[in-house]
Amino acid sequence: MLASGLSDSTPGELGEQVLAAWDAFLDIAAAADLSRPSRLPGWTGKDVCTHLGSWPGHDVVDSLLASARAGGVGEHTDPDALNAQLVAQHRDGSHEEVLDALRRGRDSLARFFPSDEAAEWGRARASSAVGPLPVLSLLHAGCYELAVHALDLAPCGAPPPPPLLLDRGLAALMDVTGALSARAGIDITLTAQTPDGGWSFTSGSTGWTTDHVRSGPLRGTGVRGSAVDLLDTSAGRTNLGQLLLTRRLVVHQLPSFMRLAPLLHEVPGLPGGAALKTAVAGLGGVTRAFGRLRR
Repeated sequence: MLASGLSDSTPGELGEQVLAAWDAFLDIAAAADLSRPSRLPGWTGKDVCTHLGSWPGHDVVDSLLASARAGGVGEHTDPDALNAQLVAQHRDGSHEEVLDALRRGRDSLARFFPSDEAAEWGRARASSAVGPLPVLSLLHAGCYELAVHALDLAPCGAPPPPPLLLDRGLAALMDVTGALSARAGIDITLTAQTPDGGWSFTSGSTGWTTDHVRSGPLRGTGVRGSAVDLLDTSAGRTNLGQLLLTRRLVVHQLPSFMRLAPLLHEVPGLPGGAALKTAVAGLGGVTRAFGRLRR
């Protein structure tokens, strides 16, 4: 059986981490003034939270299970279009209604992880914007969005996200990228290192593993910086070149990133794709690396 990253954890163990990330985000959203503009152009804090919530006819757990039962197939909806639709449909919703939608999303996950369905379908492939991945991997991947969007709520007066949420966001980023790298048969170990630790994945023909990395010097291929800078850079929220010039981000063994180049053609929604493309294109003289996930 191929290794499948964090989805090889027991559903209960992984669920504890996912729910802790959701609880942290809920605390942040409840403390914010969601009527104020967020860090995303044209979006208020309410808009940010609206597209993360569970609404009638839109529940992430239900849609992934339906896809898994159908053999990992499903209709691919453009994520940006779906987000815009949800925001438009619920634009008149109150602060409390939006928070209730977030709580429903969290509660849906709380019911799923200890269930028989999680044991039966957690490692089954479900359709996603980046192709079929294990249900557990995709549910955990939501922690990345929670972490980045928690940072997006700063202009709304939201408190900084706690280390736990940032750590799970980074774990999700590396786990999904490892899954896509393994699917392409790429042999690589890549690390995202922070002063407090970090995450790495190793991918190849036998699948992928995703592991926590202790604090210390970065060894091998990867990038070092704060969790906030790593997440913001991956999401396109900050100027990558400036962070590299000031050494807030330090890239190790940049040429090894070339091994990921095939993903640029095989996975249209590749996490890290936009800036990875600049890295590959600029290896002749420009030092740029790492990526951008969808909003």
